[in-house]
Amino acid sequence: MWEISTETVVAAAHQLRHTTGEGERLHGHNWRIRAVVRAKELEVTGWVLDFNHLAAVLRTLVEPYEHAFLNEISPFDDLNPTAENLARVVAEGLAAKLDDERVRVVRVDVWENDACCGTFFPAESAST
Repeated sequence: MWEISTETVVAAAHQLRHTTGEGERLHGHNWRIRAVVRAKELEVTGWVLDFNHLAAVLRTLVEPYEHAFLNEISPFDDLNPTAENLARVVAEGLAAKLDDERVRVVRVDVWENDACCGTFFPAESAST
């Protein structure tokens, strides 16, 4: 079993719903997003995936959030824009583009600062 990961950073604002205090005010983060992909076997190249390909797919998925107010972008116009929900949305988007019989997205971590991170583990990754 092998894993690779890549990270990107997105500067975006949000305003949490269903909470009081600091989180309910409009504020921004430099969100650090890490995608982890696992494979049971390597490609003929000796890779899980090309790092450049994984990074490009991740960046394409998060680019709409760059310098944006997340609450105005689907699905966060209805879904609370927490680190946990951002991790799930990114993981599901990556899985739709990358998952096959050999490769699975197994986790996405989203840090809103150096100390606070939300993680999503796709259910299907448990079997990989």
